[in-house]
Amino acid sequence: MDALIRRKDTVKMLILSLLLDGLNQREIARRLNLTPQAVSEYFKELNSEGFVEGYEVTDRGLKWLTEKIYEIHTWSEEILKRVFSVNVVAIAVGRVSKRDRVRYWFENGLVYCKVDENYNAIALTDGTNEDVLIRPVSFKPPKKGKVTILPVPDVVYGGSKSVDLNKLKRLAENRFVVALGVEALIACRKAGSNAVFFGSKCGCVEAVHHGCDVLAVCTQSLLRDLIQTLISEEIEYTIES
Repeated sequence: MDALIRRKDTVKMLILSLLLDGLNQREIARRLNLTPQAVSEYFKELNSEGFVEGYEVTDRGLKWLTEKIYEIHTWSEEILKRVFSVNVVAIAVGRVSKRDRVRYWFENGLVYCKVDENYNAIALTDGTNEDVLIRPVSFKPPKKGKVTILPVPDVVYGGSKSVDLNKLKRLAENRFVVALGVEALIACRKAGSNAVFFGSKCGCVEAVHHGCDVLAVCTQSLLRDLIQTLISEEIEYTIES
């Protein structure tokens, strides 16, 4: 929490993270909407604390940054649990009446519930096979899904023509499918898969955090960017050969 309460620590964290991205002092000032003079003062402090040497983040700086990020992560996770433990929108399976004891579960990234003696929530509204509001006794976020990546050559190297469509169909079974790149989209269409195209990278990350396993059909030139995103989100992935 200190990093959020103390503005200086927040700015220092941002500067260190931008240094890791390879930005210089002037670029950092522009990105953070600070004057070059203000950033220069921060650099003096970071140098005196042993967190940077020139434009390089030291091991001590990395350790401090990691500790602060973990502190914020732990705090935000706790807040999320509290927020989600208040009320949750679920899809009723069958008839659910207000004040019914219901059991909720995650399926394909959505929350479902039904009347059950082994309950873990209380219904706050009525509904039959539709959206209802429930209050969990305790809320456990879904386990993260995993991403399977199927690379597709760029069009100059064969594009969708080079894809094993039978393999794509098999991998798409019981998975949320996204297509990154036009070549990947056409491969999905050829395989009869209704893949998400616009906002596909964000959709991939969102689906995983909601517990879905994802097939990311990705044009080769976009593969590096996708992998960097998955690593930053701490999402497990495998690449099909």
